[in-house]
Amino acid sequence: MLSASLRKYLLATSMMAGMSAFTAAYAAPAACPSPIPVGLTTALTGNLALLGTQARNGVEFAIEEINKAGGVSGKPFALTVEDTGASSTDALNVMNRIIEGKPLIIMSSMISPHVFAQTEAVNKSETPFIVGATNARVTAQGSKWLFRTHVHDGQLADLIPRYLVTTLNKKKPGIMAVADDYGLGASRGIQESLSKLSVTPAAVTSYAPSDKDMSAQLLEIKDKGADSLIVFGRPADVALILKQMNDLGIKLTTIGNASMVAQTTLNNLSAAEADGAYAIGGMIPQTSTDAKVIDWSKRVQEKYKVPADNFTVSYYDTVYMLKAIIEKVGCDKAAIRDELAATKDTPGMFISYIADKQGDLAHTLGIYRNKGKTPELVGPIKETGY
Repeated sequence: MLSASLRKYLLATSMMAGMSAFTAAYAAPAACPSPIPVGLTTALTGNLALLGTQARNGVEFAIEEINKAGGVSGKPFALTVEDTGASSTDALNVMNRIIEGKPLIIMSSMISPHVFAQTEAVNKSETPFIVGATNARVTAQGSKWLFRTHVHDGQLADLIPRYLVTTLNKKKPGIMAVADDYGLGASRGIQESLSKLSVTPAAVTSYAPSDKDMSAQLLEIKDKGADSLIVFGRPADVALILKQMNDLGIKLTTIGNASMVAQTTLNNLSAAEADGAYAIGGMIPQTSTDAKVIDWSKRVQEKYKVPADNFTVSYYDTVYMLKAIIEKVGCDKAAIRDELAATKDTPGMFISYIADKQGDLAHTLGIYRNKGKTPELVGPIKETGY
């Protein structure tokens, strides 16, 4: 039989153990430094700068708003930006410089080869890594630290053919894609999706990123009897394609990625050249009738002298998502990673973000159509399963 004193000792020990377990389970969020360091690598010079600056603009604009409003639980973000240019080697080198600064979170651009080059280094640093890179394989690398908050080419390769064939009732499309990892990967995916719909493309063509004359490809597509055209490229070359279609008198239902309706594309086209083109892609602010979004878009353009696009929106949303996560779990990298992986119905400017098992968070896309030089939202379209 236990003595009274021993019983008291055991009871006290048990209570202390229980309190310790309770404290561990409900530990206070990890303290944050002031300022809170975050890094971004993106193309600010070279032939990818038109895209890369949109990532910088979205991140920087959100951080300035947050800091002006009091920061994250009273502490400001401190952003370090490094220019990747157009080189994957430079992208890795600048990422190593970012990592040396020991940021709490690292963001990278929508340029997939750059992200592929950077992923291993970021994994070794065990830092949450958030990107907009559009190659579907980016989140299939097996990294538990990497997340994507923009839609990707795998989604587009499924949804663009599906909408063209089942809704627009076109059965003989031509395909025209930029001849790099970005465009050729999308072209292969589009062809696979068309095959599942029992549709054979009239012609499959490509062009070099530096090409200025796409007339040969366009005439081949026309001569082979295409009833429509799927275009996958970047704003500068998409503008050339639409302009040259108009010059050649080629009238085809045309659909592609968000570059078809991006403001930077439309700025280089006449109303006749742009009119009627469709796109499926991330959410672009120009189609919104919401007064707050219109005001936001105006302020972004006034600051950066270029219109906001779908990437600006995505990176802007990303920063506000991170703010909410840090306020919840503090500045512990593993806790931030786990919270990103558990994201469910987190609202952004246009869509709610939901994390899947690979780390993709964006599953709602927009269908757009140009009315003259004005893109209009036809409606949302969701990835299968969402």
